[in-house]
Amino acid sequence: MSEKPNFLILLIAQGVSVVGDSFGQRCSRVNYKHSTRHMMIGLCLMTAVQMFVIIGILQLALPTSITGAIYIDNKKVECYKELDIEGKIENCTPSNCTVIPCESQGPFSMFKSILLHPFLLTNGLMNIIYYNGEVFLYKEPLGLLFLVIAALSSTFLINPLNMIFGEPINQPIPALIYFFGITGSLLSVIEFSPKSFTKQKIESDENKNSNDNEKNSSINSGDGAVEENKNSNDNDNDNGNGKEVVYKHHEYSNSHKDYEESVSLLQDNVGQIVREHREKIPLKERVKSLVLRGIKILIPMFLLCIANALWMETTLFYNDQFRTNAFGYNSLDQILLPFYLFSFMLVIDLIKPLKKAFYNSDDQEESLLQAVKSTWKETSLPVLFIYRFLINGRAIMYFYLAIKYDLTLVYLELTLIRVVLNWLGAILLNLLVPKWINATAEEKRKAFHPVNIVLKCIGTVGVVVSLIILNK
Repeated sequence: MSEKPNFLILLIAQGVSVVGDSFGQRCSRVNYKHSTRHMMIGLCLMTAVQMFVIIGILQLALPTSITGAIYIDNKKVECYKELDIEGKIENCTPSNCTVIPCESQGPFSMFKSILLHPFLLTNGLMNIIYYNGEVFLYKEPLGLLFLVIAALSSTFLINPLNMIFGEPINQPIPALIYFFGITGSLLSVIEFSPKSFTKQKIESDENKNSNDNEKNSSINSGDGAVEENKNSNDNDNDNGNGKEVVYKHHEYSNSHKDYEESVSLLQDNVGQIVREHREKIPLKERVKSLVLRGIKILIPMFLLCIANALWMETTLFYNDQFRTNAFGYNSLDQILLPFYLFSFMLVIDLIKPLKKAFYNSDDQEESLLQAVKSTWKETSLPVLFIYRFLINGRAIMYFYLAIKYDLTLVYLELTLIRVVLNWLGAILLNLLVPKWINATAEEKRKAFHPVNIVLKCIGTVGVVVSLIILNK
């Protein structure tokens, strides 16, 4: 097995990932309006249909020498009756086993693979853990930071898992690489809020009101005739009930930008009220709340860390032990996704405490059937299709990388490259097409805040240094 992955392939894989994630943001933020349940329903159904059609056509159209080929340690291996037909796990050679032509793999053979090796269904458990762990962390203000920490932490589990699954032990990665990589990644994803918009807006409004008052005072005291005419006009504007109707031009001259700023001001004021209320809570209660919140974050982080490592590990294990190539594995992983996730969502739907824990208030009010109907109404098929097409393409490239290169090394490099490309992608989206992902004014201010830009640039230097050392 090659130790060092091809950097260009890694870059292409993560470039596809970033573009795919941008379409995913469009789906989540605009089409599904931040409903994680609708997002999960949409992505798993589109993934299953899309991959069934694409891999199904490939399985039927391509020669068996391609769709049935199995590679172990970068070498194409023979197929044997005992291994590939009877499902036995043993060391076969042409001298002690019967050589047969390799059968094509894909949607039309995946159930046969499951019958031979039921352990393949454990892949569904990893999908459930991964998607739900990701959804939980996305809800947090520092969710992206937690996702990166989980991904980087999972690289430490690869070698222990290699020992458990009987795969070759990879060479340990020097601590210096982890230092630069992890430090750079954290700096690249941390975001500080700009100076309180509320304070700036209030100061601006106070100055404006002060200037208006001075101007009005000057007019009223400068000429008595002006005041008299004003009173006369006011009387003319009285309505039939004797109530004064006063029209002020500046009340109707607000632009759309002013409206957006007013909304942001309201949001900041609400945040200030919440902070003041929190300060009045007793210390004991605050500590308890903090501990519970920490547990709610650590549990999905821990599960996501395990799911990431297991996904990479079992990709190699299924290939080597169960003879499941890229066509077979991606059929199992993607086409059966609705079976895994809908079974889980049905259980959640039937248990109210779990439903409350997993879903927001709007999603809690819907049954699973209602959620499916709502998802269909909200879905933009072209956007969802492109999103899943790119992400599924990434999954196929990941499979190739996992079976060809050192697992620890390839996953670490993929994560580091993803960190840099993600923040560059976020900057471009907020700069070029903010409305396309429905970016808020607060998010745009954060994205372009000088402190955040500087931190990301410094973090990128650390990531690049670690990548250079890795590829020496």
